[in-house]
Amino acid sequence: MTPTTSLRLLAICLLAAFAALAVPSAASASKSQLSLIQDDRELLGGLSGQDPATSMAELKRLGVDAIRTNTIFYKIYKNPEQRQRPAGFDASNSNDPRYDFSRTDRLVRLARQNGIKVVMTISGPGPHFTSEQPSKCRAVPCTFRPKPKDFGQFVAAAAKRYRGQVTYYGVWNEPNINIWLTPQQKRPGGGRVQTEGAIYRKLWIAAYKAIAKNDPGRRNRVLFGETAAIGEPLSLFRSALCLDEKGKPFKGSLARKHGCGGRPAKLNIGGFAIHPYNFGGYGTPRSKVARSTALPIAYTPRLHKVIDIARRRGRITRRAPIFVTEFGFQSKPPDRFGASLRNQAQFINESDRLFYGDPRVAMVSQYELADEPALDRFNTGLRFAESRGRGMKPAYAAYRLPLVVTRRSARVVEVYGQVRPGGSSTVQIQSSAGGRFTAVRNVKTNGRGFFVVTVRGSRAAAKRYRLSAQGPEGLFTSRVARAGKPLRYRR
Repeated sequence: MTPTTSLRLLAICLLAAFAALAVPSAASASKSQLSLIQDDRELLGGLSGQDPATSMAELKRLGVDAIRTNTIFYKIYKNPEQRQRPAGFDASNSNDPRYDFSRTDRLVRLARQNGIKVVMTISGPGPHFTSEQPSKCRAVPCTFRPKPKDFGQFVAAAAKRYRGQVTYYGVWNEPNINIWLTPQQKRPGGGRVQTEGAIYRKLWIAAYKAIAKNDPGRRNRVLFGETAAIGEPLSLFRSALCLDEKGKPFKGSLARKHGCGGRPAKLNIGGFAIHPYNFGGYGTPRSKVARSTALPIAYTPRLHKVIDIARRRGRITRRAPIFVTEFGFQSKPPDRFGASLRNQAQFINESDRLFYGDPRVAMVSQYELADEPALDRFNTGLRFAESRGRGMKPAYAAYRLPLVVTRRSARVVEVYGQVRPGGSSTVQIQSSAGGRFTAVRNVKTNGRGFFVVTVRGSRAAAKRYRLSAQGPEGLFTSRVARAGKPLRYRR
């Protein structure tokens, strides 16, 4: 072998290695991810004009694997402003007349009838009397220092009621922001107690014990976190796992104050749940952030590191996967600052592709099915609010049949796609150089509806692409996509 040949081979190897780093290979991808949607406004009923049964049937047609619902203590308890615990109240009995689980009952029943899994996040805040200091409770809801014992009893009530009907349980929605849990320590490190992490650890342990006892078949499916991307989520994860900001075990008084004295209990975490929005649901899947403790989509590897350290330090029983249980992009319209309707559809698909390339991600999420009428709420839906009468957004078709095309060279592109619902099927890739679309090839998806293939040809990277697939209601197509740059996480 000549020196020139050796140099050429070295260059080829380096280019191949760079390409492998840019987009994870299909071999390392998460080929069995579940697709989840949350829309309590439509699915619990009473908050929109939609019939929950109609909305659930729509999700089935969209190919949703699972729905997430928040089962919130103060919303289930009929008189949350009570400052004293009522005599004879059995918080662990879901049939106690002070509870009303009827809307959640209907949601779970409809999901099961449509073959859709349920991810139930059991959360506070609770009634005022479940706070360690009810005098701090000025209004409903009261977020101040919930008692782990009382919360554990509420979890027990739900776990007994829905035993065998829930696929995964989450514990406490977004405990790292103060509209859900207080007090919060927003200056991590420096010998300070990460208050929300210390509280959350106790809440999670109480909830886990209640689920393990009352729905033992799900004891390995209790999710940890449900964190918002802002509000120091990584600090909450670390402190709740008895680790400081550098990933080292707490010591001395700091260990005791975090509930980590002695030898901390190893937590049987079934998965780490995150809500990796960019701030306000804006931006793109590649958006940068300045804070090192934030966790939007592009920085998911930060959680990889926390999980690996926790496993190495003996804080968790295994290297649990990541569950994206709430996520989306606001659109303009109706929001004044969101992505265009076309870009929202593109960003949803690109996020799915980014997560598909991460073998640690077990579930992806879309929040919500439809926008809410109020403009100051998240307008991340696949269709507009009924009150606006505008129907489906481009994101609707994009969600049903995801497509991302990645440029490899002028003559080579990678085509990623998915057919929801998951299942082996045939998809036709079509392309256009400016005129009508013509068939390029037919591809077979894997058993979960995914495929990744290479398409070659003259000016392949300059063409437009779309997918066509046969569904229960006939032929349907994806959005139209152009070849873009490789998607990658930021470090």
